[in-house]
Amino acid sequence: MVLTAGVDSNAEVHPILVDADGRPYVVITDGTETASVSIDGYLDVKTHTPDKCFASDYAGAQAAAIIITPTAGKKIRIVSSYVSTNTVATDVTLAFGTSGNIFFKLYTAQKAAQTGNEICALGAVDETIKLTCGAATFVSIGYDEV
Repeated sequence: MVLTAGVDSNAEVHPILVDADGRPYVVITDGTETASVSIDGYLDVKTHTPDKCFASDYAGAQAAAIIITPTAGKKIRIVSSYVSTNTVATDVTLAFGTSGNIFFKLYTAQKAAQTGNEICALGAVDETIKLTCGAATFVSIGYDEV
């Protein structure tokens, strides 16, 4: 869709958007993420924030422990993650349960804590998230159910 002077390529008329100071601006969207451009040329981008957040502090080792289960019929889409641990002996792994696909791994000989980059790992329908670690570990995961 191309928007020109309030009319898109489908000849649909759109209202003129005005900010709190009365300045017109446009909204750019792909249907999931939104950005707006003001008359001054400033770009304001809505970044994706997760719909759900999980955080837990585990006192000891976990062997492929299920830590998140999606609502029946849904998939988990990982948006962000953070892990810290108090050991250098055993790596920490976050993986999808059925497939075993790893979306986060902390090599503890290198670091004791790590924030995952914004990621977009997607599990299968009804697939859980599992944690494997060798000692006390804190995990925080931002995710959506889709």
